[in-house]
Amino acid sequence: MKDRKKTVSLCRSSARLLDVAEVFAGVGVSREEKVVRSGKRLPVIGVRDFQDGAVAAREALDTVGFSSPAKAATYAVQVDDVLVTGRGTLLKFGLVGDETAGAIASANIIVVRPGPDVAGGALFAILSSDVFRPKIEVLRRGATTLLSLSPKDLAKLEINLPSRNEQERIAALVKNAQIAYRTALEAAEIRRSLARRLIDARLFGDNQNN
Repeated sequence: MKDRKKTVSLCRSSARLLDVAEVFAGVGVSREEKVVRSGKRLPVIGVRDFQDGAVAAREALDTVGFSSPAKAATYAVQVDDVLVTGRGTLLKFGLVGDETAGAIASANIIVVRPGPDVAGGALFAILSSDVFRPKIEVLRRGATTLLSLSPKDLAKLEINLPSRNEQERIAALVKNAQIAYRTALEAAEIRRSLARRLIDARLFGDNQNN
């Protein structure tokens, strides 16, 4: 029993989030600016672009004009970045994949970029877990309808990281689970669409397009 406890302690290390990751907020863009702002238009990630741990693909995002694309690029997300909603009624998390990489994080989003010794999928699993989420919830401030989270406060939280090998295994499980979830949703949507067509055909026959 003692040997087992010793093994577990050696496999996990405690550190503040800022020691193992870069934590920063995105660029400020108002709703009005999404329509009228001039410059090169780039896809921007907002709170509504999070869904069940995934982040919308670039082509599904709203675009905003930036007069200095190079400056905006400093807020571009990378694969395995963990995104946290900095403002809003709900605390949401997202893991950036290839389909989202390169999009610009808005000011309502906090980007947690894992360091070289941290697997993004494992960091996402830690931060979004039912165990860790309450620690983030208590840091949110403001009115009940619009709470805000400071990147500085988030960065000070202490996390326990497993060994790198274990992180990689956890990250693989996270990504496989997300793929399976998206595949199931797509299959369900296809079945629902087919069912609707069948129902319409039985109800209206050849008259449904008239």
